[in-house]
Amino acid sequence: MSRKLEGKVIIVTGGSTGIGRAAALRGAADGAAVVVADVNLGAGEATARDIEQAGGRAAFIATDVTDGAQVKALVAS
Repeated sequence: MSRKLEGKVIIVTGGSTGIGRAAALRGAADGAAVVVADVNLGAGEATARDIEQAGGRAAFIATDVTDGAQVKALVAS
């Protein structure tokens, strides 16, 4: 895999399942530190854990993107 995102941080909303999870895993494989944001606590934590177990850097932040205050907190973190 290329490391074209090395040194970058990406936020993936809906990152716990489906296309969001795939984007999070791919971003990590390309070298990014990944912030997984989702309302699904268990699956979001699992995605972040899977990235870390593969040697990447990841964090999960529970976020409901329909709540502006939560989105601001996500970006600020």
